[in-house]
Amino acid sequence: MKFAFNYRSGAGAFLLLLSLYLQACEEFEYSPYEVRLDDDEKNINQRNIARIEALKISRNDTLRFILSADVQGFYEENEAMVQNINQRHDIDFLLLGGDLTDFGLVQEFKLIHEDFKTLRMPYVAVVGNHDAVNNGQLAFKAMYGDYNTSFAVGNSRFILLNTNYIEFNKQVPDLDWLEKELAALANYENIFVLSHIPPENYEFGQENAERYSQLISQYHVTFSLHGHNHAFKYNFPFDGTVPYVETAASKNREYLVFTVIGDDASFERVNF
Repeated sequence: MKFAFNYRSGAGAFLLLLSLYLQACEEFEYSPYEVRLDDDEKNINQRNIARIEALKISRNDTLRFILSADVQGFYEENEAMVQNINQRHDIDFLLLGGDLTDFGLVQEFKLIHEDFKTLRMPYVAVVGNHDAVNNGQLAFKAMYGDYNTSFAVGNSRFILLNTNYIEFNKQVPDLDWLEKELAALANYENIFVLSHIPPENYEFGQENAERYSQLISQYHVTFSLHGHNHAFKYNFPFDGTVPYVETAASKNREYLVFTVIGDDASFERVNF
């Protein structure tokens, strides 16, 4: 028996199969450590800070923002939180205080962004210790940008600081950078410093806690904001002059709303 081969039909079939293969490759994740992102998953902090600045909030306007943290793996609670927040019309932006993931995997970052990008307002995230394991440092930087960053809104300045001492080989927090940031903020009535691990925790690095607290007090920081411990905490440690606030994990169905009016800043706990 003889088989005849039609060149044109054979080439067409080959091209069809090649096309299907390439499409499949786009969907196939070769490794959980591979950082392959869509455009809306890149430089999230930078793009959202630009959105915040575009709000043109003046020094005399009331500012309201939300603090949440430790959202890793709590997808049902995160979805409920986003839905709850979207029912409000008085929030300007949300701060996400680290631990977006459990294992620092790209797919975990993507799933969190899928929820938080549906917020009616921008959100900005700081890196957590869980975000910095496996390939998480590379993934976080690709998705959210620099580990340390800052931005201004009205009469307030926000400083996001990487305090994951262990995961970054004891090279953080960069307190020299923090001091330079704080020293340049004389014209702001309110200063908020956000980091994942609070300085009272040994994972902050005991040798860093004293200097951090001195800087926070010296420059009259309004609030030192944190996550990590998965439970709400409000206290005045160290010299007792600056309030330190830790927000609960999203699994506790709680977030904090901060209200800034002039040089007065307060917060309330909100359950959903």
